[in-house]
Amino acid sequence: MKHYKFEISYVNTEKTLNKLIGEFNIYDFKKEDGKCSFCCENKDKQKIKKILKNNGIEIKNQSFLGLFNNFISLKNWGILVGIIISSIMWIISTFFITDVLIIGNLGITQNEVFEILKEQNINEWSLKSSINIDELEQKIQDVKYISYVSAIIKGNALVINIKEELTNDEVVSVGKYEPLIATYDGKITSINLIQGTAKVKVGDIVKLGDVLVEPYIKHNGEKLSVQPLADIVCDVWITTRFDVFDREIKKVKTGNCTSNYSITVFGKDLYRTDNQFNYEIYEIEEKEEYLTTTLFPIKIKYTNVYECNYVEVENNFEENKQQFIEQTRQMSLLNVKEYDIIKDESYVVTKNNNINTIVYTVTLSKKIC
Repeated sequence: MKHYKFEISYVNTEKTLNKLIGEFNIYDFKKEDGKCSFCCENKDKQKIKKILKNNGIEIKNQSFLGLFNNFISLKNWGILVGIIISSIMWIISTFFITDVLIIGNLGITQNEVFEILKEQNINEWSLKSSINIDELEQKIQDVKYISYVSAIIKGNALVINIKEELTNDEVVSVGKYEPLIATYDGKITSINLIQGTAKVKVGDIVKLGDVLVEPYIKHNGEKLSVQPLADIVCDVWITTRFDVFDREIKKVKTGNCTSNYSITVFGKDLYRTDNQFNYEIYEIEEKEEYLTTTLFPIKIKYTNVYECNYVEVENNFEENKQQFIEQTRQMSLLNVKEYDIIKDESYVVTKNNNINTIVYTVTLSKKIC
């Protein structure tokens, strides 16, 4: 994060400072000996400088506070060299695969897959451009009990997804199997029974934990244990409630902020600022960024402490009704997965004394086992 620091004369500046705090992110505000200082984001420095000059406020000093400056002032050249070297190594590493991930394999072992990779001259640190994906998929799929193989290069990893054949009529007369149970509440819309005994039908309402398919079949009057297999799809309802009070107490930021950051390599501190604060009410926001993630992982953690006050605010519900409804909708959609199918959306608004309540419902078509 880049910061810019102003030092100004503290004479007849209250009105201008209040205006700046209202319009910009002003923090680390300090006052002493007839002058004051504050920090702002680097992108706002020109606008703030213009406002100060237009209001006749003397700027005694101004300086840029950034990560690079702190490095130079501390003469941490080793860190800079490490960043440069690790950046070069990271760029080089993007041309190679550094990991192989195999998923979905049951009958075929990972060692068997790695043997196939070895035959294709593929290993960790193989050039991405040297890997023939189509040929690799065909070689693995030649194994007789594999029905589908998908191989992709994602980042620095070679991901191999294997789907092995299922025998729908295979009966297992020994062993102990668990029934398939519902993973959501919902209404069943379709059933594709592959193996086992269904305990539900289309149109049934089921709850989380209900038994859907028992782990057995009846064969010549005898009950035989099998691994239950089925594709069962339900209408699932996601309901979110959001209350809006006509009057409520909220915690709001005053504009004062104390910022710190730390730099770590392999979890060890290289540098850390220690700016103190004495706010009675505050909020802490933290953000982490990786400069590099391979060989020489350098992580920067930013910590901002914002001074806050509690104030009473009034909400004009009718004027902002659509905004509140959309906010509730977005809260509901947080529970929707990428592969879910949205069939319908609806909402109901009610009012009870000081509380306006929005209940938003999203209907999904979802596989529940």
